[in-house]
Amino acid sequence: NPECEGKFVNRLNHYCSKKGLDIKGLSEATLSKLIDFGWLNNLVDIYKLKEHKKEWISKAGFGIKSVEKILAEIENKKQTTLTDFLSALGIPLINKAMAKKLSAAADTWENFREMVDEGYDFSSIDGFGEVKNKAILDFDYSDADEIVKELVFSTIVTSTSDNNKK
Repeated sequence: NPECEGKFVNRLNHYCSKKGLDIKGLSEATLSKLIDFGWLNNLVDIYKLKEHKKEWISKAGFGIKSVEKILAEIENKKQTTLTDFLSALGIPLINKAMAKKLSAAADTWENFREMVDEGYDFSSIDGFGEVKNKAILDFDYSDADEIVKELVFSTIVTSTSDNNKK
């Protein structure tokens, strides 16, 4: 059931975790509270949390410093790589390593979406088969298409001396 709150919390948690965009301060417990407050109904709402700042700082367990830290972290993570974003989306079977291969093949979000819309055969990428291809093509990108309006994608440096930099 896609409407299941548990699945939604897991999706949000994955998006905000180290496997995703690594937004510090948005733990599963915090995300659950934000859902209970009615402020998170989809991934896009993460970027609208600043609208609730005044009310948020008055909630039990939160204060001005913790809320400001979380909001600053969300703002800082608006600059990301295509690899991290694709990994964060939670496309079934697509981990960070697979997202890196997708990023290399597509280069930009716009190219990736065009490839999906045109039914590109992702199984032509090394390590991808029919099941991963179907998962990519069948995924609902509606939240992602909204989120990218908030993001600035940085490029991945691929020279051997800079392998760990983004």
